[in-house]
Amino acid sequence: MELSLDFDPKDAIETWIMDTLHPLGLNADLVRKVLKSAQDSATRARQTEISTQEFGHIHLVALDVKDHSSKNSTWGFFRIEKMESSPDSQELKGHSIEFYFYREE
Repeated sequence: MELSLDFDPKDAIETWIMDTLHPLGLNADLVRKVLKSAQDSATRARQTEISTQEFGHIHLVALDVKDHSSKNSTWGFFRIEKMESSPDSQELKGHSIEFYFYREE
């Protein structure tokens, strides 16, 4: 999902997280943790980007394992934030917030 800097991160991110994570069948507690992490990261990135005026957007990405058919697995996640560079110095850069989901066996 790509968000411009003039967005309200709470509602947009909540909708995206719920829609994106629903197929994984994650427990509600983990979804709340991911949602809070995403909202906090986007808010922090947005404040930084507005103050520096270097960035034009925030990307949110969620990646999971290929086969997530086992409903009895416990899931975990980690987050990586990246500053995207632009090959053209005239173009605004982006900020990427990536969530990686894995099964704990």
